[in-house]
Amino acid sequence: MTNLFFTTRFKTSTVLIITLFLSLYTKAQVTIWSDNFNNGCTANCLANTWNSWTIQNNIGGTSGGSANNWYISCAEEGIVPPGCGSSCVGDASMHIGADPGSGGDMGATYNETGATNATFRRVVSPLISTVNRQTLTLKFDFIAYGSASCSEDRAQLHLSTDGGSTWPVGYQYCLTSVCCGACNGYSQGQWTTYTLNLPAAFEGNPNLRIGFHWRNNGNGSGTDPSVAIDDIVLSGLVALSANVTKFNAVKETAKVKLSWTTNAENQVKNYEIERSTSTAGFAKIATVAAKGNQQAGNFSYTANDPQLFSTPVFYRLKTVDNTGGFKYSNIIRVGNNTAGADDIALIAINGAQGIVKASLWSEQSCDANIILYDMEGKLIRDLGRRPIMKGENQLSLNVPRIPVANYMLKIEVPKSANKKAVSLSGKFYYSK
Repeated sequence: MTNLFFTTRFKTSTVLIITLFLSLYTKAQVTIWSDNFNNGCTANCLANTWNSWTIQNNIGGTSGGSANNWYISCAEEGIVPPGCGSSCVGDASMHIGADPGSGGDMGATYNETGATNATFRRVVSPLISTVNRQTLTLKFDFIAYGSASCSEDRAQLHLSTDGGSTWPVGYQYCLTSVCCGACNGYSQGQWTTYTLNLPAAFEGNPNLRIGFHWRNNGNGSGTDPSVAIDDIVLSGLVALSANVTKFNAVKETAKVKLSWTTNAENQVKNYEIERSTSTAGFAKIATVAAKGNQQAGNFSYTANDPQLFSTPVFYRLKTVDNTGGFKYSNIIRVGNNTAGADDIALIAINGAQGIVKASLWSEQSCDANIILYDMEGKLIRDLGRRPIMKGENQLSLNVPRIPVANYMLKIEVPKSANKKAVSLSGKFYYSK
């Protein structure tokens, strides 16, 4: 697996101070919440009759009089990836099916004869707490296809950090899997495992909800396979009591001064500062021993980076415990570039086990088109448009059934009224 680093130019920035919160964690990963949807139903059991799931209507549009609906049953059998869809054997899934007047729950197969079948429905999980949990991973199996731009008939994963009061665009992810045969509206998708490393906002939060949104625009052209979800698992690492409450980087005349503050340290061995420039991955530049283990109060630390760079430099803090467990902070940036330059960077790309992970840094929120090519420039897959949030972004891109090889990931930000178009690309090695 290759880890490469690429950047564009950045806007002028002589001093950067960023405050963030993080916690040390142990190595033990535990399941926080899960649902396998095995309700014993063979067909026509609405999702809101199971485990406190709810169905919300008219989300992102207006549903027609004979809209499709979310069911939980084995009419669409849950299959271990990468299997193809099956009728009922006994492993139920959650899926979109037709309105009872149009045939009802026949598995993941929706109806779209016209506007009456327009569907804008989101199915929402019960409240989930991640208190005392860090480094969260959401994993589930799914089948879906949908439009490449995620704008017509399609399924999305939605996430909320405030109990479902809001569902930010930055936490919405288009679901796409390959088809078992031609994607003609009749062949089902291939079961695929989706894995997402959740942002820090989800850690230690008692008010999380997971949602799945189905949009069917009712244009009478139902040519994309439906969606099914199975075996959801949210897992994380158990947090210790030691906390880093601030991590700052300030560029001075002859150095970059790094500082951080901790409280309630317990079982912390040391802190490591790692740096990355525009031409290399992260490397350790300093180690500072912990000084307040098992003592109350706040403790302050400083370290200096004597090297200055004309291009942007990225730093992260690694907190290491006495057992070897560790946690990285978010990435912070120190830059000093020409005013008016572009303000987005592709930091790193990794490819393994059917998932391509890309780290992006952006000075402002925007949308980016993500495209995968082979090394000869042949289009492998258009992964569609993704929302990019201000600051650090961690993207998980499902790219099943591609050979082990080197690939090129291209990220394009279209021109808008207040910024010019940006194009980034990076090579990575994909392995299964």
